[in-house]
Amino acid sequence: MPLHDRMTVGLLALVCMGGCYGDSASVKTVDQATPTVALPVAQDFDQTISTTVHFRDVTQESGVNWTCRNGEEAGLFAILETFGAGCAVADFDRDGRLDLFLGGGGTIGPGREIRSLPMALERQIADWQFANVAALAGLEPIRHYHHGLCTADIDHDGFTDLLLTGWEGLQLFRNQGDGTFIDVTDHSGLHDRQWSLAAAWADLNQDHHLDLFVGHYVDWSPTNNPVCIDTRLSQRMICDPTRFHGLPCMVYLSRGDGTYRDGSEELGIHEIGKALGVVVADFNGDHRPDVYVTNDTLPNQLFQSQPTGSYREVGIETGVALGESGSSDGSMGVDVGDIDGDGNLDIGVTNFENQSFALYRKLDRDLFLHASQAYGLTAVGASAVGFGTVMFDADGDGYTDIFCTNGHISAPNVKEDRRQLPYLFQNVGGQRMVNVAPFAGDYLSQRHLGRGCATGDFDESGTLDLVVTHNNEPVALLRNETPVANWLAVELIGTTSPRCATGAIVKVTGNNRTQSGVVKGGGSYLSTSNPTVHFGLGDQKLVDRLEVEWPSGRKSVLKELLPNRRLQIVEETDEK
Repeated sequence: MPLHDRMTVGLLALVCMGGCYGDSASVKTVDQATPTVALPVAQDFDQTISTTVHFRDVTQESGVNWTCRNGEEAGLFAILETFGAGCAVADFDRDGRLDLFLGGGGTIGPGREIRSLPMALERQIADWQFANVAALAGLEPIRHYHHGLCTADIDHDGFTDLLLTGWEGLQLFRNQGDGTFIDVTDHSGLHDRQWSLAAAWADLNQDHHLDLFVGHYVDWSPTNNPVCIDTRLSQRMICDPTRFHGLPCMVYLSRGDGTYRDGSEELGIHEIGKALGVVVADFNGDHRPDVYVTNDTLPNQLFQSQPTGSYREVGIETGVALGESGSSDGSMGVDVGDIDGDGNLDIGVTNFENQSFALYRKLDRDLFLHASQAYGLTAVGASAVGFGTVMFDADGDGYTDIFCTNGHISAPNVKEDRRQLPYLFQNVGGQRMVNVAPFAGDYLSQRHLGRGCATGDFDESGTLDLVVTHNNEPVALLRNETPVANWLAVELIGTTSPRCATGAIVKVTGNNRTQSGVVKGGGSYLSTSNPTVHFGLGDQKLVDRLEVEWPSGRKSVLKELLPNRRLQIVEETDEK
């Protein structure tokens, strides 16, 4: 849908709050319905669940042909090889179609030198038709063996910018608004030489400019690459992260002129970790951003914003640092969503094998409960090594579902198949989660070496589609063909808040229940989803109330809205 066809709502237009109906937006219908399948659930849940969820793999017909490489063919048995690269979904040229950024990873040379590989920018030129324009757009050369793709509008010009994390450096590309990017790394002051994977943009000091959180991993290097032996097979394997020292995370504060300074000590966010994932959101309702970090074999961290402007690490005391057994997990991917419909943001974390997917359910202002078993997430067993995860309403029934992609990290010559089945946990009325992946399409019923994943509504059908990256396996583009009755999509544009409105909370009320959505910083694993907030409305034919809580503390309210549309809401300013 072209940008000018979208419904734009400024606060000056909100004088009709008492009861306004907008024109209904055009909706592309799904022309293929999927038969309902009855699924058995955990033995202690005495009913069956039916699913209409269906994702179709459209990668081959879309023209997207891209594979992330990890360099394992060099035979170095390096922990560097295990992590892969992610993806990001954004309309980089503002032509009304979502595009796709894809990481390329890197290689290891014969002299143990770490080499970069190109990335891809797949521009959507027609419905589900893409062309790689990375070179034309100026996204070259790539300086480092890279992992994470972290996108946001960092200069408030309406165009999405791109940060790459990786081995021995960050790389920042500024979108020039004409279809091209320019490398501004050197000018920006992001002279970070430590190994980074996780990153998130957010206004951490609340000065209305986006700051950057960077999570560093461990002190591995080609010269610090010990020999580890798999005693089961009597052969060499990749060393686990306990053989290495963790590194401190960092915060780069924006000066507002395109440059950044180290604000880690100033904000109190400088703890040692082995960070693989990060998500920024307001977890305790104080209208200040909090930072949750997933660590590999160390306790996860929750940096809670304080009234003084600094942060305090409260992971242990809030219940989100450890696994169900009370020990540290090997945590990778992370996302947030309201699983039980109580208006609080719950946290989902993917973990290593023999550790279940962790669901931390928010109980009150400052306390979470490990609820994986209670919600049935442990019914899938604990053999998976989980990486990317997204929490979204896959079937449009108004309840948040969870997708996660899995794949082992064993050395290349281990005889076991490293590919693993993905999970799609369907939410049953906010009370139970059931894995319906085997019944939700060919891709989801097959094994993959999964790593990153992200969501976006590529065809503007009202359902969120999936992109999944893998190690040494082509990326997958999955079209959501689930029949959905009613939906609502909300794009936020900040004015007093940062333009991309990271940290904003959107609530929609109807049929005597309220759903909550959030514009988050970071999330998933090495990947960034499109920030438009989507709501499935089920059979709800009217949204009684829509409320936006902006990062600035302002509120916007709309009432009596028809579904099946996209709203673009602009934050009100003091100017009259």
